Amino acid sequence: MTETNTTVIKPCNKCGSRAELVKAGSHRFWVQCMEYIGQGNCTGIGAQADNKKEAIHNWNSRR
Repeated sequence: MTETNTTVIKPCNKCGSRAELVKAGSHRFWVQCMEYIGQGNCTGIGAQADNKKEAIHNWNSRR
């Protein structure tokens, strides 16, 4: 699992690979699988959020 200063990012629930926090602009964050399309072959991506903690929560609570 990847750790941040707010919480732990769980592995991808689709393929089990590590996930990473992505930042675009000043208030746009999401977490995606390291094997996401373009880098690999997984479609695991979390909902966008206004802050890191919310983005990680969105990812960790996916089913």
